[in-house]
Amino acid sequence: MKQSCLALLLLLVGSIAMAQQSQPVIMPLVDRAKLPPNLRNLPLHRLSSGALMLLNRDNNLVLPPRSIAAAKGETTTEEAASKPVALDLRIGPNIRLGNDPPALPSNMRAQAEPHIARAITNEDFLAGVFQEGRFASGGGAVDCGYSISHDGGLTWSRFLLQHLTMTSGGPYYRATDPVVAFDLNNNVYLETLVATDPQFVNGAVVLSKSTDGGVTFASPVVAYQPSNSFFPDKEWMAINTFPGTATAGRLLVTFSLFSNINSDGAPIRRVYSDNGGATWSSAAAISTETTLQGSQPLYLPNGNCVVVYWNFGTAQQPGERLEAVISTDGGQNFGLPSIITSAVEYNEPSIRTGSFLPAAAADRTTQNICVVYQTLLGGNPRIAFTRSTNGGSTWTAPVAISDNPAGSGVFNPAINISPDGGTITCAFYDHRNNPGSHVLVDLYLAQSFDFGNTWQPNIRLTSVSTDASLAPLTATGYMLGDYLGLAQTTRPTVPAVPIWVDTRTGNPDPFITRAGIAPYSDLVTAWEAARESLVQVPATSLHAQSPDADRDGEDNQSEFASGTGANNPASVIRTGKELDLSTRLHVENGQHVGIAGFVIKGSASKKVIVRALGPTLAQFGLSGVLQDPVLDLYDSRNKLIVSNDNWKSSQQTEIQASGYAPGDNREAAIIQTLAPGNYTAVVHGVSDTVGAALLEVHDLDQSGASLITNISTRGPVGTDANVMIGGFIVGAGLGANGDGSSKVLVRALGPELTSFGIADALQDPKLELFDGNGNLLASNDNWKDSQQVAIQATGLAPGDDREPAILTTLIQGNWTAIVRGKNNSTGVGLVEVYRIQ
Repeated sequence: MKQSCLALLLLLVGSIAMAQQSQPVIMPLVDRAKLPPNLRNLPLHRLSSGALMLLNRDNNLVLPPRSIAAAKGETTTEEAASKPVALDLRIGPNIRLGNDPPALPSNMRAQAEPHIARAITNEDFLAGVFQEGRFASGGGAVDCGYSISHDGGLTWSRFLLQHLTMTSGGPYYRATDPVVAFDLNNNVYLETLVATDPQFVNGAVVLSKSTDGGVTFASPVVAYQPSNSFFPDKEWMAINTFPGTATAGRLLVTFSLFSNINSDGAPIRRVYSDNGGATWSSAAAISTETTLQGSQPLYLPNGNCVVVYWNFGTAQQPGERLEAVISTDGGQNFGLPSIITSAVEYNEPSIRTGSFLPAAAADRTTQNICVVYQTLLGGNPRIAFTRSTNGGSTWTAPVAISDNPAGSGVFNPAINISPDGGTITCAFYDHRNNPGSHVLVDLYLAQSFDFGNTWQPNIRLTSVSTDASLAPLTATGYMLGDYLGLAQTTRPTVPAVPIWVDTRTGNPDPFITRAGIAPYSDLVTAWEAARESLVQVPATSLHAQSPDADRDGEDNQSEFASGTGANNPASVIRTGKELDLSTRLHVENGQHVGIAGFVIKGSASKKVIVRALGPTLAQFGLSGVLQDPVLDLYDSRNKLIVSNDNWKSSQQTEIQASGYAPGDNREAAIIQTLAPGNYTAVVHGVSDTVGAALLEVHDLDQSGASLITNISTRGPVGTDANVMIGGFIVGAGLGANGDGSSKVLVRALGPELTSFGIADALQDPKLELFDGNGNLLASNDNWKDSQQVAIQATGLAPGDDREPAILTTLIQGNWTAIVRGKNNSTGVGLVEVYRIQ
């Protein structure tokens, strides 16, 4: 009678909840006759979601999911939830963990029960696991799947777990409840609950091991298999990864053991292995209590093993509560239970959740243990947090770490903690973005940077809300699973990585995101951590002092400021500016004077200084310098704007204040504020004297919106010291230390100058580009020899095949272009630098 009333109550609760949806939902009718004899008296709401999947017979426990088409036609709320939203800058993209494996039947492609772990000594190595395969009539979970990432979660490879069920070449009929962990050698361990016969009268806990980075797994080893009168459920695994302890390397698995002997609950038992999972100890109870579920075993730095679990209470000791037991010999024997806190079990009205499954984590340097669970605090659903600083002996009073609105549901929390214990992260499902809906949820993150003493505002992790009604349906609601997973952050540059089940593709799929955990005051580091692996940040930068993973010339600080993609070189805003442009050439008479053209682009005027140096060049060992240069500045209509012979003759005070005063009184300089447009500067010698000169344009308004984008200089190209040398500086970007980039086309013209009336044009110029240290970056003789397509795409390809051009991205620094004639030929040439992007 008791069980019949319970089943009726569960159906009634589910019916009331489903009535809030616009379409009637047919709940599965619980037919206990189809359950194995040893399980027919169990309270099904205390079994895990995975167990219900395995025990399902002809939809007696679980109904298949609806189609996405049916869900979308139901309400406007679901349609609105499908529109992606912009996430906090600390949160990376939501990433699906690969495609469904081809071996899955086409009608069995839903996932549930996700978990994730990060390798101990390789922070970029992650493993995610999940139950694979929705059930059809008479079916259960097809297999367990896993995904592996070796770049911190940016990309994943996904597989069915080899040799487990018959779908993947193994002996078992069904599988569920996967949990993953790493040992100190970065071997991957994946333990699951399996059915050993078609009717699932018998189950077992098995463990699979990979020693090659998750590429392959060996055949599973049985860790525990009971007699027919018992049923293991909600198994969990811990590995002692503290090398200085007596039981270092020990694998320990805990599980609830249900039977008809006790219809109210189950004891929790443990087994362990000291040889990497090859053989296992006999099972032993962690306590004498028998109304338990949801165990979470942990190892501490001193080698102690602590198991946290849910106690449903008994008539003799009523009241639900969280408890812990401590083992001082690595999990072989346990002391008496201690109460962590009393608890009120919170159940979602329309979604089946892990209401009895706390999540626990411990750090690697102290005796801190953190526990979270879903409950009612002050009558409202909350994710509650409690902590022990003495290895589980005493616990703090629970506090709410979810800041969800009153009455809005939250469930299935996962927690992890940094090695030093200071940074704690917790992920959980939350309804707050869809008030009034019992099926639309998002994933949220709570984080603390001070050992759990205070908590930051929650952050949304999902860009699209999940519609739980696309998941399988049980008598207590839609099934996304009982738990989530969360890979720990280890330092500010390593993100926390939660894993969850998401229905945005039309059926339940495993998803992850990368959450930058640096405090908001260091938002750039958090943004970077959410988008780049550890390998990318230091190793692939164009500039050693600032990370630039996609090698587009804009470092992460600049990409953050510009809102562009840190891993996408096509997503870039060039923030470098050509600040200083100079050309050294031999100034002669007539058509052989020095002529420089430059372009100012933008919406505002720009203040510049133009200089013509001659005598100063002798200080650098150059002979035959122009002794008295004269400088003329023209606008685009060839109208003279201003002219100067000796710089002190006018604007002396302003020129000195600019920091660009020439070193010799005979040299010329002009300061002008110029509107956007084309300008020409001409340098020639007083009384037609000749010699080497330097013609320069400097940006005096580096923070202005307008840019000096193009510079060209025409003049004689000689040999040796009389070749043409063009120098320019890129800087003033948005990156660290002013880093930025500019994509430029550098070209040298000669033959086509003939069409402009130049009689002795350089017939075959060569072009070389050097960095500020004198290293050759690129060289070119004939522009079609390389980069032909890219240069043509700029619209600035030279007009003669003999003319050279180089298209490149330059970062902050000094750059030099040298033009010389092939085979020491001479003539008039033109060197140009165009800003392309």
